[in-house]
Amino acid sequence: MEKSDRPEIAGSDGILLLDTFDEPARLLMESFDKAGFRGEIIVINDGGFLPDNVKSLFRWFCYDDKKEDASVNTELVRRRFAGWKPGEPRFFNQIELPDYWEISASNNEGEIHDKSHLRGKIFFSNLKNRLVSEVDWKNEKGVTRCTDHYDSRGELYSRTIFDKHGHRFARIWFDKNGVECVSENYVTGDILTDNDGKTRLFRSRTDLAVEMIKELGAYGEKIFYNSLSIPMFVSERVESDRGHVLFWQEAPRADVPGNMQQILSGKTRTTAIYVQNIESYSRLISLTDNRDIFHRLGFVYSFERENRHSRDILICTNSDRIDGLDTLVRGLEGFTFHIAAVTEMSERLLAYSKYSNVRLYPVVRKEMADELFDKCDIYLDVNFGSEILSAVKRAFLNNMLILGILPLLHGRRYTSPDNVFSSAKEIVKAVDECGTDTGALEERLALQRGYAMSESEDAYRALI
Repeated sequence: MEKSDRPEIAGSDGILLLDTFDEPARLLMESFDKAGFRGEIIVINDGGFLPDNVKSLFRWFCYDDKKEDASVNTELVRRRFAGWKPGEPRFFNQIELPDYWEISASNNEGEIHDKSHLRGKIFFSNLKNRLVSEVDWKNEKGVTRCTDHYDSRGELYSRTIFDKHGHRFARIWFDKNGVECVSENYVTGDILTDNDGKTRLFRSRTDLAVEMIKELGAYGEKIFYNSLSIPMFVSERVESDRGHVLFWQEAPRADVPGNMQQILSGKTRTTAIYVQNIESYSRLISLTDNRDIFHRLGFVYSFERENRHSRDILICTNSDRIDGLDTLVRGLEGFTFHIAAVTEMSERLLAYSKYSNVRLYPVVRKEMADELFDKCDIYLDVNFGSEILSAVKRAFLNNMLILGILPLLHGRRYTSPDNVFSSAKEIVKAVDECGTDTGALEERLALQRGYAMSESEDAYRALI
């Protein structure tokens, strides 16, 4: 983190403390943001692609007002070529390689080869643009020896070290000049920081996070957190006369987790649990007598538009295997199917162009994909293989009716069980009903938004 990048200490609505920045964490952060939250947002495990208003625990300790810019790790600076421009994310072929090594990539991941030997695996943050987030480097025997972590600016900001057996041993974080500032030993749990002219030892991530909160001037603030691991441990170390709040985002389970039992016993600083999954809420209520501490609270979504009740259906796929496509196309002749892929299409799928109600979009451009999500009002989650274009979430935010077939669902969070079927024939019946009765379509949309727990900004304002 550059000296000028050191975040300013802001508001006093509390602290939003996230474990990892996954999809539920992002939705929670966006809900807080829409409600006007004025406080610190901190993530323990940084994946490198964080919004500007989210602070990374480990990278917070990579600033140093006393180091000169001349202190440069030449080995890391040497890596800045291959067409990459500092400040931009790295494309898969902008990873530096020894002479004669080669990179190949699919839409899902990349590989690095030394002739016939696999020497590296490339992982993407964005499957559409193939932006690099991590690279696993392997030895001659194919054992991972280290993982390089890249951020949204294309910088190599961290490296994980493995032992000779391929087990994680340590991880280090660098400043803007590639100088090591933080190191974590995975065996002992110890963390060393080197900044502001001094070296400090922390015995755990909990200790490190408490120190960060103190440096931010936020010690004593109310903590909103989303994990029973490090975030909960931190909340127990920070006194607050307002109490702390847990957001439970996990899937339903058969028991009450041990740390949650501590909360239910009244022996912690946490005073409320907001459950963000309908099925998890029902399960927890059935497993405990202490029901007053549990509350249902979903997310504030950024809906793009209303459903226009058109007869345009969208399917996004990178596979020619679409469950019951013949049945769907022939059974819904009054509807137009738009089938999009970010890759070339097989002859098998291209053959559907013979149907007058089918439009195919191989290697779909971003502009065309945006147009399709705006144009269509029904999305069918019926493709085999991985999801592309974050299609189900985008369909949800465009108020498209999402219908799916088990077990192919790619976006269970956004698909009501009432809109999930066992066959294409059942989907044909449901779509046909919605096409003749707009009330039926609106009823299914309401079930969809209810299952995804769509909330108002006021619900979060009242909590904050």
